[in-house]
Amino acid sequence: MKQLIMFAATALVAGSVFAGGGETMASKSFESLDKNADGRITASESVVDKGLAAEFATADANSDGAVSKEEFAKWQVAAKPQSSEPVEPRGE
Repeated sequence: MKQLIMFAATALVAGSVFAGGGETMASKSFESLDKNADGRITASESVVDKGLAAEFATADANSDGAVSKEEFAKWQVAAKPQSSEPVEPRGE
């Protein structure tokens, strides 16, 4: 039973880190980041989102100095934390 409680507590803490961290995945929408509505997010526009700013070069897949809507969507999918299947507790 103690193992189950510890597992649940660990899962809750890990979940809150991913939900509140926003460090690896953009927390804002493409439209809110594209301030001049030109269909591209520049490095200067990305600074309002820590996750995107930190990984701007990765998100800018074609290295043209801006992130398109398609690049942004692909980067979000790649940056999204992968969830693992829940582990069934073993009988004691």
